[in-house]
Amino acid sequence: MKLKYTGPKELISPHGVSFKRGKDDKYVYIHPAIQIYNAIHHDYEKDKIYTLNIEGKRLNDNELTEKILQLKPELKEYFDEEIESIKNYLDKEIESINGLNEFTEDEKKIYKNNLIIMKNYRIQRAFNKTVYTKLIEIIVDDIFIHKLKEINAPFNERFWHIFQTIQGELSNHNHRSIGSKLDILHDDDYLSISLKINSIG
Repeated sequence: MKLKYTGPKELISPHGVSFKRGKDDKYVYIHPAIQIYNAIHHDYEKDKIYTLNIEGKRLNDNELTEKILQLKPELKEYFDEEIESIKNYLDKEIESINGLNEFTEDEKKIYKNNLIIMKNYRIQRAFNKTVYTKLIEIIVDDIFIHKLKEINAPFNERFWHIFQTIQGELSNHNHRSIGSKLDILHDDDYLSISLKINSIG
């Protein structure tokens, strides 16, 4: 399965399908997260500050998927297992509609049909979220390995969201907890985000 944009969070009922504003697909954060990974994944010299130009050609969906699968050899098997788990969960959910006594038979039929129509959408969206979550874990692995003290990025909504996710993962990563502070830096007309990380022993 490859990465592909779906859309916002779906709301499914016997009355139709709608979408929740503000709950965007995690797909939109994967490319900038890869940029962060590329910026921190290299050898380091003590007390040296590194910068990376994040401009350049954007990877297409096939290239993005391949890039992520190359990060760790076990990722393809992990993602395949996650997809099967998601499919099984959705199949059970569809079948469970028969046991919902609050709906009429016609409503159950419509509800099941709506779930079936949206199944591939939900699988893709869940896959995108799984990839994003695993990518954040890999980034935090690098932060621990290199004992990074600070990461900066241009200020925008997507980098802000990613830094918040990294901050959350730092607080509970492989049973370790490292504190961090997220700030917005003002330099003339330029805004950037700074994630300062407590000392990693």
